[in-house]
Amino acid sequence: MLLTVRLCILAALTGCTLCAQVATAGKITGTVTDASGAVIPGAKITVESSALMAARNATSQSDGNFEIDLLPIGTYQVSVAANGFKTFLQKDVVLEAGFTATVNARMEVGTMSQSVEVTGAPVVDVQTVPASTTFNTALLQNLPSGRDPWSTVEQAPGITSSTFDVAGNQSYQQSYMQVHGSMPAEETYSWNGLRLNWPGNNGGYTSFYVNHDALQEFQVVSDQAPAEVGVGGIYMNMVTKSGSNQIHGLLAGYYLTSAFQAQENLPTYNGQAVQAGSPFVMERDTTGSLGFPVIKDRWWLFDSFRMYDIREDILSVHRQNGQPVNDSNHQWNNDMRSDWQLNSKNRLGFVWLYNEENRYFRRDTAYTFVTDQASWRQIEPAYILEGLWTSQITNSLVLDVRIGYMHQIFPLSYQPSVPATAINQVDLTLSTETGAAPYADSNLAYHTRGSATATYYKAGFFGAHDVKFGYEQGSAT
Repeated sequence: MLLTVRLCILAALTGCTLCAQVATAGKITGTVTDASGAVIPGAKITVESSALMAARNATSQSDGNFEIDLLPIGTYQVSVAANGFKTFLQKDVVLEAGFTATVNARMEVGTMSQSVEVTGAPVVDVQTVPASTTFNTALLQNLPSGRDPWSTVEQAPGITSSTFDVAGNQSYQQSYMQVHGSMPAEETYSWNGLRLNWPGNNGGYTSFYVNHDALQEFQVVSDQAPAEVGVGGIYMNMVTKSGSNQIHGLLAGYYLTSAFQAQENLPTYNGQAVQAGSPFVMERDTTGSLGFPVIKDRWWLFDSFRMYDIREDILSVHRQNGQPVNDSNHQWNNDMRSDWQLNSKNRLGFVWLYNEENRYFRRDTAYTFVTDQASWRQIEPAYILEGLWTSQITNSLVLDVRIGYMHQIFPLSYQPSVPATAINQVDLTLSTETGAAPYADSNLAYHTRGSATATYYKAGFFGAHDVKFGYEQGSAT
């Protein structure tokens, strides 16, 4: 059993360089000034977005600075209003996970009923060092990959993998990754900001095979990790999609057969071709998702379903008739998210992720030839439950609370066609395994974790201060 407790307190002065933040949300900050450059305290800042059910507000402080933290991923409109000035408006402010957008409002004399819209202004993150790689929805859908975490993470700078994925041929079995001299499998799998690794082995693996199309963003941190990350190596933060006020969805299918492959270029030994590799017999990936409002601006739902099948020939292992053995794998996911806006200050979220990773002929790797009957049948269910609460207590104080639970059963069972009287037979000379699987087993694993984080922004003593403090505790068996 593994128990972890972490308490972190972070404080920074506005203008200082901060390390990149592992987050499921972004931040908008800036300064309100008049045409002469003098600061304007007390201005009302309002941010609106299709990612929000209710607008978020802040007030510029004595130095003219403002900050609105814990904003969901999306595209925002920022408006600034102050007595005696025209309303400032800037649209198309895009936030990614951990991104800080700076929007400086230069106000013009006039009335608040008049507005000045800023277009084409670049919005860049000038407060964080880019030590993470973020795959947004467009990149996840368009970059060539195996549609799994491992082949996606491989595209981040400096990361190496224990396997070489071709069109998803390794997607049914997770690989371990390394970066900057980290230990093998020194990896953290985080869903919506909560670390929920499988507790077995060295703790660097996951129990959950991801639905690629249920992700809004996939953030990879491999360097300069903040205090929220309690381990080294590679940190993967997967942010799930949510509903919105508009109905939106996705329906897609991918199909591959051996006819789409080039002829294998086999290695040779003494002039003879050596049968090696695992070419596709068939790969089929179907997915559908739908997000919609139940009550506009109050209650959103999102659901995503994926079914993924892959069959390969293992050329190095043959049956008695000379044909290569077949490796058949099946994965399916159902992912749901519900978001409620309780009032203008409080938002709740509930996430349920379900996955089955089924390997119908999992072979013992200790022997060169393992018959179908001597392989294991692995029907592996797993699910993740999460509760999320964001509360804007004041214009300067925001609270974020998250709890999560991961549950998995890892079974290795006998093949259904094998009689109960069959025994496992091993020939060490020929390196063969026949008869029945060596044993049957079933292991239960779970991981619970909770975190609470508060951010406070205040101008005053020696400048403007951005303070963040939090507590996290987890238990895994």
